[in-house]
Amino acid sequence: MIKRIASALVLALILLFPLSAHAEGGSAPVSISDANGLAAIAKHPDGDYVLAADIDLKGVDWTPFVFSGTLDGAGHTIYNLSVTRVGEDTATTYDGRHRGYKTVFAALFSIVRGGSVQNLRLLNAKVDLQTDQPVFIAGIAGMLQDGTISNCSVSGRLKVGATSRQCGAGGIAGFGYGLIQTCAVEAEITVVAVGAKDPCEEYLGGVLASGYADVDGCSVKLTAFTSVQGYVHNGGLVGLSDVNPKNRVHYGYVKNCAVDAVISFFEEVEDRRAYCKAYVGENQNDGLKIAKNETVRFIRNESKDYETILLPDMDENPVYNAEVAEPTCTAFGYTTYINEKTGYRYTDDYTPPAHTPGDWQVITPATYESEGLRRQACSICGAVLAEEAIPRLITSTSCTLGEKNLRMKAGETRQLSATVLPGNATGAVLSWSSSDDSVANVDSNGIVTAVGKGKAAIYCKTGDGLSSDACEVAVYYTFGQWITRYLLFGWMRE
Repeated sequence: MIKRIASALVLALILLFPLSAHAEGGSAPVSISDANGLAAIAKHPDGDYVLAADIDLKGVDWTPFVFSGTLDGAGHTIYNLSVTRVGEDTATTYDGRHRGYKTVFAALFSIVRGGSVQNLRLLNAKVDLQTDQPVFIAGIAGMLQDGTISNCSVSGRLKVGATSRQCGAGGIAGFGYGLIQTCAVEAEITVVAVGAKDPCEEYLGGVLASGYADVDGCSVKLTAFTSVQGYVHNGGLVGLSDVNPKNRVHYGYVKNCAVDAVISFFEEVEDRRAYCKAYVGENQNDGLKIAKNETVRFIRNESKDYETILLPDMDENPVYNAEVAEPTCTAFGYTTYINEKTGYRYTDDYTPPAHTPGDWQVITPATYESEGLRRQACSICGAVLAEEAIPRLITSTSCTLGEKNLRMKAGETRQLSATVLPGNATGAVLSWSSSDDSVANVDSNGIVTAVGKGKAAIYCKTGDGLSSDACEVAVYYTFGQWITRYLLFGWMRE
């Protein structure tokens, strides 16, 4: 009785609390190959996942969500991600004075909480939103909460407009702590933080906007614009390193990175500080090791014109011409939009790599003993696109004509038909012939034409030459035909 009760309780618990995507110890990660599968992660955010294909998110109304599992991109690309809303979850973020703010987030994931994202490429990632709440935006994680992001890349355009006391934008992550390693960023980032009642604390970093995450082996190509009524913390890699509410010290590192960045900004506040540096905009972390980084280029472009919001394209009424680059066998296609007036350009509307199918080629002909093989390859690069087996040849066992004897008047035509067994015999294609074309001839479709008086045999043979049949044709003249021939040719001719 006790065992039955225990079994019933276990069954009830399983039904009430289904296993997550990775709770079945040792099970393989869930494979994802389309946008629906990617969005479905939100239902089991602590699961293990792996991408099985590139995923196009064009036209998808993406809502960021908290992720605490593992996502392996397996070298695949998520492209045309567009984020115009923040996630539902909030968390506390801190400024350089350790004042906390209830904050919202926008990125692929609003928060990566204790999870990991690796081997993933975000291509043409776009974040564009306006909010009056404290906010951080990024490519992958709006907030990194003791998680890991490794071997990932982000390219795209990130823009946030905020009227709150705290905001930030980072290429990989917004606010947080954890590990970011061997990642690459090529991004245009714009922050407009004006109109707040109190000065805004603004943060921008090519990798991390604010926090104390360790950053190792990353490369950044960044064009940034920040217009701030408040305090600016801009860095090619990290905007502000500190924000450790426990002890203000994290013995971490920002190392082995390369920076190519142009940051244009203004800081409108009485006690100006204007932090803007190649690696870390402001470092309040006494234990942080900043080492072995390389500056490919760093331009600090500060403006004192506080009336003019700094934007990638300063044309108030821009008109863009579109130039389409078609995809190749290995590269994505895209459209470049160009403002001829200002020279500003950006890319959008990415399309996946595409091969050009060539003709099917027989690699191994089929025989009566074995299957053959045919293959279709790309006519440009030669990559194999598809292979198909060619069915084994099947011999015919019989060929039977529907007529065995025909009596026809001269000039008459008749259709002969044949039945070949088995019905799927390779040799079902027929060949036709006549023993005497002056009496009767036959075309390739089995149509017999009576020509002159006499007898002839019409032969039908299967394509494999193994089966055949014959029909005897007797041709005669009608009385009228006899008279005509006599008048034309004479009796002796007949």
